[in-house]
Amino acid sequence: MLKLNYTDCGLFLEQVDASLVALAKPSLWEFATQRVMLAVYTGEPLHMEPGRAAFLVSANAPEVKKLQSILQADTTQTVTVASVEDGFVEVSLKGTWIAKSINAEAGTLIAALSDESEKLVCQLWQLTQCQSVFVA
Repeated sequence: MLKLNYTDCGLFLEQVDASLVALAKPSLWEFATQRVMLAVYTGEPLHMEPGRAAFLVSANAPEVKKLQSILQADTTQTVTVASVEDGFVEVSLKGTWIAKSINAEAGTLIAALSDESEKLVCQLWQLTQCQSVFVA
């Protein structure tokens, strides 16, 4: 499962391999249930809805072609890759948005993909982090 955290400082993506309770890979439902229970116990508000997250990456990255070939056989369309401008593609993920309120700009998007797709999306996101370090 991929977990994308949006904060005031930007986007952080991580691949979650183990739940907090068990060593098995959690499903979206298990993660969402844990998050709801945390909100109940702490008395914090919680809003959940279907959502999307996206980031740009160089179209020349080898992982882009690998991901596109995997996605040809995937009918769920949880991940899409689309050209947006010269030299860049947008990697877009469909998942569940979890935040404190309906209008919150900070929150978490969780998306379940195949293991191979998750690995490639993580590699692509890490590539964008390296690019922004060198550009800045």
